[in-house]
Amino acid sequence: MSRAPSWLAWLPHRPQGAHAATSVRSLDGANVGWLAGWISPDRPRSDARRIDPAALDSDGPPAAVSLVWPVRSRWPLFDDPTVVHAIRLAATAPHLTTMSTFTADATHFAGSLLATDASLVGRWPGWWSVDPFARLGPRHCLLIDHGLLASRVAVLGPGTQRRAGAPWPATW
Repeated sequence: MSRAPSWLAWLPHRPQGAHAATSVRSLDGANVGWLAGWISPDRPRSDARRIDPAALDSDGPPAAVSLVWPVRSRWPLFDDPTVVHAIRLAATAPHLTTMSTFTADATHFAGSLLATDASLVGRWPGWWSVDPFARLGPRHCLLIDHGLLASRVAVLGPGTQRRAGAPWPATW
C-alpha cells in the first residue's frame, strides 16, 4: 500500500494549512509550542521531518509523548547500530500507542516520537525513562492535546529497516 509522505514540525505558533496540529505542554504545564503534521509529497517547511503516515490523525486523542529531536549536525546514520537497537526495543514496548522515527533525507535518523495514553503518566510517571531513542539526541517529555496522533499504530515486525528514506515503521 502506498501513502503520501507525511511531515512533522515543532513550531512556536499554530501553523496554517497543517493536516493536523496540537498544542504542546511540558510536564509542569508550560506551553512549549505546537506540533503540526502535513500529508504532502513535498516538504511543507524546511524544518519539517518525515514521520510514518499512520502516526498522524487529526481526530487523535491527547497523549504523553517522548520526543527525541536532535539538531541536524548530530543526526546519526539510520543504519547506526544504536539506532537499529533502539528500533528493536521500541517495537516490543507494549505501552506505546504511537511510534515513529523521523527522517529528513535518505540516510539519517532525524529523531523519534513515542506516545502513550496521557493517563499513563499518573499511573507510571517513569515511563519516559524507557525511551530507547533518548541516547540519540535531546529528549523532551511532553503532553499534547487531541488532534495530532493516531490512538493505535500497529508495528508489523520483525523488520526494522526503512525504504527510500521513509521513517520506520512506515509500510507500503
